[in-house]
Amino acid sequence: MKISTDLTEKISTVIRGKVSIVARGLMISVFLMLVIGSLSATATEVEIDNLEPELGQLVVITAPYDLSEGEVIVNEENFPFRADEEGAVALLPISYWWNPGNYTLTIVDSQGRTWTKEELKVQQADFAESYLTVDEDQEEKVRPTDPEKQKRQQREQELVAEARAESAEERLWSSAFIWPLEGRITTDFGATRYHNEELANRHNGIDIAAPVGTSVVASNNGEVTLANDLLATGKTIIIDHGWNVFSSYLHLSELKVEVGEKVEQGQVIGLVGETGFATGPHLHWSLSYNRIFLDPRDFVDLSEFN
Repeated sequence: MKISTDLTEKISTVIRGKVSIVARGLMISVFLMLVIGSLSATATEVEIDNLEPELGQLVVITAPYDLSEGEVIVNEENFPFRADEEGAVALLPISYWWNPGNYTLTIVDSQGRTWTKEELKVQQADFAESYLTVDEDQEEKVRPTDPEKQKRQQREQELVAEARAESAEERLWSSAFIWPLEGRITTDFGATRYHNEELANRHNGIDIAAPVGTSVVASNNGEVTLANDLLATGKTIIIDHGWNVFSSYLHLSELKVEVGEKVEQGQVIGLVGETGFATGPHLHWSLSYNRIFLDPRDFVDLSEFN
């Protein structure tokens, strides 16, 4: 049977169209497989050191350099990645004011594109309870009724806020933090504080008992942003370690450094005392990230930076 030329051309056109559609479909499928494969590979390059942290703990997230301007989003709060040697690092502070439970941890790049999502299971911490018997003179240092002392307290709170307002963009430390002195822990981090049986606050650091005059050293390299005698915390030092990480040393008997001074890990910065609101000679040592106080032990255990 003879087929006309027109019909032959129509059949060829249809066949070519179908082949073209199949080819395009194959190309799209291959493209999607490559994209999905790439995203999967990217997600596996992100390492989260603890997906079940307790309240008050620090979570460290490492990722490829591509995420150096990205961020981590948890509990409607954003925490930045920073370029660090071979990749990017984000510090995630689990505030002791959060509620225990499951949170979605989302990692996005500088364009807002999601790289990965994980479930963060925040655990209740076993915080102790601390009871102090406080006389009127001591109570006046924490909650003054005298108008002049109230004004002083307000000024000093502003000084402390300013000391933590700006931080070096670069990481000033090259190894894990160290304890500022050895001694008996009298009040641990996160303890619920009661003054004369009344709820006062939550303890944002670690109290270490030691004789007056014992040397206190800088827990890591940094720059002094506060060195002053304050009403509530006595002679106080705050050190900026970069990346919005600050360490604080309270109730000192003597200050050995000045504001603006660069200090090195292990350098003597002050002496133990009982100035300010203190019921005995000790050092109150605290560490914060993004103005969130965390258990200092987590900074001592920062193996990622050793």
